[in-house]
Amino acid sequence: MHVRHANVEDIQPIVKLGRKLLDLHTQFDFDYYQLEENFDELFGLWVKDQLNHPYQFIIIAQDPANGNIVGFISGFIKYLYPWFKTKSVGHISYMIIEDDFRKLGIGKLLENAAREWFKTKNISYIELYVEEKNITGKTAWEKYGFGPFKKFMQKKV
Repeated sequence: MHVRHANVEDIQPIVKLGRKLLDLHTQFDFDYYQLEENFDELFGLWVKDQLNHPYQFIIIAQDPANGNIVGFISGFIKYLYPWFKTKSVGHISYMIIEDDFRKLGIGKLLENAAREWFKTKNISYIELYVEEKNITGKTAWEKYGFGPFKKFMQKKV
């Protein structure tokens, strides 16, 4: 599997994967994860913005047999409060791998690439949110060495 930083030609396949991931999340909480009608356009703009930002990334997994993008991971540097000695941490926003390519080590390849990117930015910690009902996601992140840190809570107003 070929892992590399995304470029402009990759936007549409990334949008397709992003929609697939977020459609899955609507099964967990339909009200919270409803998507705008122009999701593809908005997500595409978000992807494009990530590509040239020095503190954000999107890394793709590309099938060398046919060139198809079968997964991606995205992240950014999150800045903390000035009174902490740790001033910034890495944050992983999204990761998805096509169903037919799961359990082949691609997620670990993407996580490793993200970790290496964070290291180049002198980041010591990586954080992420995982939907509690997303057992596949939770299991994968735990397998990659992530563990509980904080309890993220919400309340509908």
